[in-house]
Amino acid sequence: MSHPRAINPVAALDALAPLRAAVAERCEPAEIASTYLVGGVVRDALIDRPLLDLDIATSADPESLARSLARAVDGTAFPLGDDFGCWRVAVTHDHSAEAPDPRLDTIHQIDVCALVGGMISSDLAHRDLTLNALAVPVAGAPTILDEHHGIDDLERGMVRMVAASGFDDDPLRMLRVARIAHVLDLDIDPATVAAVRARAARACEPAGERIFAELTLLLTHPESRRGWRLLEELGIDAVLLPELDSCRGIAQSRFHHLDVHDHTLAVLDNCEDVLGAHGFWLPLPDEPGLRDSVALDDEQRLAIILAALCHDLGKPGTRALRPDGRVSFVGHDVTGRAIVDDIADRWRWSNALRLRVRTLVGTHLALGFLLHGPRDLRSRWHWLRDIAPVAPEAVILSVGDRLATAGPDDRRRWVRAHLEIARAVWSDHWREVRDGLPTPLLDGAELIVLADIAPGPRVGELVRALAEAQAVGEVQSRVDAEDLVRQLVNGSTAPRP
Repeated sequence: MSHPRAINPVAALDALAPLRAAVAERCEPAEIASTYLVGGVVRDALIDRPLLDLDIATSADPESLARSLARAVDGTAFPLGDDFGCWRVAVTHDHSAEAPDPRLDTIHQIDVCALVGGMISSDLAHRDLTLNALAVPVAGAPTILDEHHGIDDLERGMVRMVAASGFDDDPLRMLRVARIAHVLDLDIDPATVAAVRARAARACEPAGERIFAELTLLLTHPESRRGWRLLEELGIDAVLLPELDSCRGIAQSRFHHLDVHDHTLAVLDNCEDVLGAHGFWLPLPDEPGLRDSVALDDEQRLAIILAALCHDLGKPGTRALRPDGRVSFVGHDVTGRAIVDDIADRWRWSNALRLRVRTLVGTHLALGFLLHGPRDLRSRWHWLRDIAPVAPEAVILSVGDRLATAGPDDRRRWVRAHLEIARAVWSDHWREVRDGLPTPLLDGAELIVLADIAPGPRVGELVRALAEAQAVGEVQSRVDAEDLVRQLVNGSTAPRP
């Protein structure tokens, strides 16, 4: 439950003053009186959040104002949709240096839209939530227009719709209710919940990329499991991701304490925590430069979160009872890859993100399998080669999955063993990042001559065998490498005396 918060409109107007001035200077005199800062930028100023996105409603020509603002931020202006009623400015400078207009230096994106109905009162009445139905004129006395009591809702920590018809106008707003409530740590007004639930079936109507953009904001904000539970509260989780909803009530083996659905959300929570505190869960040895080598970009982080949501979606279709009464899900990792493809098509993922997530889902059991055999450097090296290029993501997903398993037949010592192997391969990977892979002691052409073989698959096998031997320290010189190749070609792998 959210907590009431103090709102300071005077401080908010002070924070907005530079933006008002910057926009006003670019308006024609006849239109300056009907140009407003609206929506999120006013809301964020009221709750003292960084002002990153600037929304403007105007009676002016949106294109002209957008292009003028684009020049002020080194940005690019383009229309949103086909009616040219709204233009967006994407800021292209990296914020390491000041924008041409320093007053706009913090802004990452600007939307300029025509006033709905030609009047600010009509425009605000058509907005989704009361906390977004706020406006500040760019000229004249500084004041906040709040006809729908959005400031009161902010003070009491509540997300409330302006009108239920807003969800009919754009069903994406239903998803935005959960996202804003989650990101701002607010509760959702019961009447708003009821209005969304009555229309939940329409939540899948917006374009897939729009849905995914909102989900990304929700899932990449801290405590993403809470965000997903808000989607459940609104009744739209099953519409957006029916594959996860089908996991409800799917009982697992006695090694698990949760059904597949709740296990999935626990994995999501665990992965997020490991991402945020990998120094705790996956500590690295105190070696020069090793900890400095750790770096995960936003695409990798998103892939981990999505893989956590998707990793067990193949279980409902593969659940079986063995003759001894035990539950199994043989092949759910393979089935899961095909399900990822369906979701990627629906939400218009990039090819790179699709490949990364389907690889993680298809290999999420692989690290655990290492516990059933040798755990030495050679075995870990093979795992890293097989899992590339998603090794760090795979380690985090595997740890998050293992920590979410605590049934009556499970043992904490098995969890400890899993963490030990995860920490070992995590260290191996970041050593490779720091040091690079060993330079081959013999290249393919030299191997062909030494082994007296024709170009073909056998050369690749020898290259891999030599790389493996170098990685585990069995060969350290060119002479060692030549001896190993001769042994392999002659059918003997006995070590050199």
